[in-house]
Amino acid sequence: MIIKMNLKGNFKLVPEGEQVLEITGAELKPSGKPTAMIVTFAHGDGGKIQNRYNFDNDQSLFAMSVLCSVALGLEDGDEFDTVTDIKKLIGKKVLCEVKHSEGKTPKQDGTLPVFANVKKVISLVNDDTGEVIDSPRNAIAEKEDFDDLD
Repeated sequence: MIIKMNLKGNFKLVPEGEQVLEITGAELKPSGKPTAMIVTFAHGDGGKIQNRYNFDNDQSLFAMSVLCSVALGLEDGDEFDTVTDIKKLIGKKVLCEVKHSEGKTPKQDGTLPVFANVKKVISLVNDDTGEVIDSPRNAIAEKEDFDDLD
């Protein structure tokens, strides 16, 4: 068997800022007694982001809860079953805030690698129309103060 070497990697960095990302993978690690959920997001230009949500870290668990809430329409107090509901995430498109961070270990050419990270999941995106489906939480947060009691 002959294997052609691909040393360029064809890596595409997801652009920084608000981006529509599709959830292309979601799995539990390790499979026997999971301690984390790994979610893979894909950008329209081919870039990918992989986020790890650790179940033993409150901040990570909160970020995962926001993702599941936005993607699946869950509300506070609803339950997410890692066995049955994880498959429902795949194929969902979400509007996310993407931030870049610089790595600490230089690459072979001496430059520092740049990583894209999902900083915040903002809202669900309609599969058919591509429209952003604003969540009630975002609508309240962005509502202007029309209070006439002043």
